[in-house]
Amino acid sequence: MDRSDFFSYIADYGKLTETSLEELKALVEEYPCFQAAHLLLARSRYQFRREEFEKHLPEAAVCCADRSRLFYLINNEKYARFFPKASSLEETDRTQTLLDAFLDSFSLDEPEEKMPEIETNIISTDYLSYLQSLEGESSPKEEDSSRPELKHQEIIDTFLEKAAANEITITSREPEPAKPSEVEKMPGGNGFLTETLATIYIKQKKYEQALAIIRQLSLNFPKKSVYFADQIRFLELLILNEKNKKE
Repeated sequence: MDRSDFFSYIADYGKLTETSLEELKALVEEYPCFQAAHLLLARSRYQFRREEFEKHLPEAAVCCADRSRLFYLINNEKYARFFPKASSLEETDRTQTLLDAFLDSFSLDEPEEKMPEIETNIISTDYLSYLQSLEGESSPKEEDSSRPELKHQEIIDTFLEKAAANEITITSREPEPAKPSEVEKMPGGNGFLTETLATIYIKQKKYEQALAIIRQLSLNFPKKSVYFADQIRFLELLILNEKNKKE
């Protein structure tokens, strides 16, 4: 089986045949950790050799990182009507999503003991994975001039994700943030170093100014130092990411 045949099977399951099933078996034997080949072989066995499929299903499940993908790949016809087409969903900026979550958890009025520790950890961890994924992503201009291997990799990634349940994301447009002049001054002679001003700077992507304010707030409110520490780490990651983009 050559590359073009494999990619054509990924794009259209209807092209699978008894012959392709044997070729997929040989491919899996040669590359036992090839997840896409295992999934495609499971689909082919389910379509042509049901007894063989049931026998080797545990093997396919072990080689699949997300078993829900395997389930929806096999039962795609049964559950397709419950999920919208991927083309009808709008892609959202993951960075903006993380910023929204960060801003939602940003409040001085809420007591420290009520802050969900898991939530802040998820934000920090998720953003670390986002930074790692940026290393493998290219700009739109680079994608146009990319090599054929990158295009094929995109087809494989689409294949691994097309059976998973799609989540409908509704994005709402928020009003423009208030100007700094409208913000109340913080007691203690620190001028406009307020929580609201920090939020405005973050929305304007002025992360360094926001970081300076958060650090000052941490000093002014030592009882909330643990809470502000999470905000400081998050802003430092944003600043580091912006510097890497410029380089």
